[in-house]
Amino acid sequence: MRTYIYRLMLAMVVLSGIVACARNEAPRRRSNSRTSVDHLIIKEVFYIGHVVTKSFPEEWGLAPVKSWYEDDQYISIYNPTSEVKYLDGHALCTTALDPSDERTFAGKEDFRRKYIGVEAISYFPGSGKEHPIQPGQTVVIAKYAIDHAKEYFIRLNKQAKEYGEEPEDPKRYKGVDDLLDLTKADWEWTNSDYDKQGMNNPNVPDLVPILTGVDSKGKKYSDFAIKQLSGQNGIVLIQLPWTPEDFRENYQDTKERPGYRHYINVTNSLFADFYAIEIPFSKALDCITVCPKRRYKINPYKNTYDRGYNAVTEVAAKNTPKSDWQKYSGLALIRKWDGKKFVDDNNSTSDFEVRPASLARTATPQK
Repeated sequence: MRTYIYRLMLAMVVLSGIVACARNEAPRRRSNSRTSVDHLIIKEVFYIGHVVTKSFPEEWGLAPVKSWYEDDQYISIYNPTSEVKYLDGHALCTTALDPSDERTFAGKEDFRRKYIGVEAISYFPGSGKEHPIQPGQTVVIAKYAIDHAKEYFIRLNKQAKEYGEEPEDPKRYKGVDDLLDLTKADWEWTNSDYDKQGMNNPNVPDLVPILTGVDSKGKKYSDFAIKQLSGQNGIVLIQLPWTPEDFRENYQDTKERPGYRHYINVTNSLFADFYAIEIPFSKALDCITVCPKRRYKINPYKNTYDRGYNAVTEVAAKNTPKSDWQKYSGLALIRKWDGKKFVDDNNSTSDFEVRPASLARTATPQK
């Protein structure tokens, strides 16, 4: 009997040690493709935009010029559960670590075992149950919820007029007709109060930058807001761990206590130090790592939260030969459907695939 009790106590000690160690590591996510998902997921990320080509009069002797149009970016969120979820108090974030930029941390500065570090946060406003997302519903968050093809020449000609130039000839442009019509998007991550481009749609609700205020001259300002999706970034869907008011008051370090935003020392190169806003693992719902295969250097979350990465291109889009640009134009990262549900194996490489954007004007309807 004593032997049995001794073994039981020893087992309990070993188990408690394992649990204690696990608490200091990033927790295992609660679902994968073989089990039900109990949280909202990122369904699609369209970040690369479209290629627009401008030609010139033959007598000018100039070759056509290609450029990327990236203002029709969007992210979609999906509710895979059987219950109503609410977007109030949720937020989209981009990571402080660029997965294509290798970092060597000073001392114990590798924060990835302690929390998720982000640099930008834009949140869904609301008191708790103002913005439901029904079971099986998809919500689209656009950079700008406008008809980008329709607005393209309006804005181009407005600029030409300001410079005293002739209006542009639409016949000299190719690719504009492919720009997305995002007027039916549910949200914009740009905010009309802080949109310097003046492209924000006043009829579509906006996400709010995590830090806002009014300066001494009465002018509104914001900081740490999502502005542009790059081709090398982590994107995270979270529940806010604090109120915006709490964040404003406490994000900076003081002599009395550490804040929510930390200075991270890096040793592998000069001027590589950066700041990371601390998001507890328990507040992170879903994430994706966007990075071209040939550029990937570091996991922005540690492997527990995302064991892979994915991208539309093999290298950075703008470093891709211009002769190849067109084949990537309009492609998105879309979560895989296994015939019954969306795949969620905590691995961006296997969870997502490259396909034409689901909101393309000629897109095939998606699940």
